[in-house]
Amino acid sequence: MAYRASAQFYDLFAQGKEQEQSFYRLLAQEAGSPALELGVGTGNFAFALAEDGITVVGLEQSREMLQEARKKLQQAPSEIARRLLFIAGDMSSFQLDQKFRIIYIPSGSFQYLATRKQQLGCLRSVKAHLHEEGSFVFDVWVGKSDTSGTWRRLETVPLPEGGSVTRSISTQLQKEEGTIDIVLRFDIQNDDGRITDTFHDWSKLAALTVEDVKFLLAEAHFQVETLYSTFSRKPWKPKSDRAIFVAEPI
Repeated sequence: MAYRASAQFYDLFAQGKEQEQSFYRLLAQEAGSPALELGVGTGNFAFALAEDGITVVGLEQSREMLQEARKKLQQAPSEIARRLLFIAGDMSSFQLDQKFRIIYIPSGSFQYLATRKQQLGCLRSVKAHLHEEGSFVFDVWVGKSDTSGTWRRLETVPLPEGGSVTRSISTQLQKEEGTIDIVLRFDIQNDDGRITDTFHDWSKLAALTVEDVKFLLAEAHFQVETLYSTFSRKPWKPKSDRAIFVAEPI
């Protein structure tokens, strides 16, 4: 899972997701409480939903990311904090003692389930925890990207204590496995621009097509209610880079 060595930097690079956040906020308001976020990370989306009055359970496998979420929970106003619960768990197989009106996996995190067994395990766990009138929502990246393994510099952001951090990425397709190896590099620079430290995070993503996902959903007894290409709810088209699935149990 990504952002283990570098979970402390996650929120610095989490800007630009306002439209995605608004998308999930609106769906959660339509569905009602409670909501379950799989791959909750540092809790950015969960906090936004809690501000709207939604009770949210957030499941996260990365101990480091969960630690960052719980730090923010301790600092949150009590009326927000009481609506949030962050727990450790693997979204490929989980058992909770409640059902949810909406279960969602934001930011393409479903693709961290790199094997078919993990993917189906997740879908079956979701189905077991979904209210009979509930919705399951997640997105996958289906566009083309550089998978040659070369390094690409993404962005540089300032650090609160001074200096900056630069994030770079290397992605390499493993065609036979149907996966993409991801390496993220974080270079810490002082005020003079000299690199003082470097962190790496490794992960493996499933290379999925829309048809792959539809087949998985059907096998897990879901049907696709709606398929979008953007978080502004534009209908999906074959040349779209992203596919956002709203599914319901059969």
